[in-house]
Amino acid sequence: MSIKILTANENPKVDKLKKEFDIFRVIDIKKGELEMIEFFNKDGAFRGFGRDTKTAFKKAKKVLKNYYR
Repeated sequence: MSIKILTANENPKVDKLKKEFDIFRVIDIKKGELEMIEFFNKDGAFRGFGRDTKTAFKKAKKVLKNYYR
């Protein structure tokens, strides 16, 4: 299992989401063939799962947007 903190340098979409939803940490976790992205802000952790980083990022973003609707 590998855990990595994503920054705006690695993924430009992170910076936009940090400003929009007041996210203070984005973590990328890889375990075998499964990827997980977690967004942390004052309201909790929002997770997305997928086979690659792009899919996991899209699902976590969808969870985050649905929470604030």
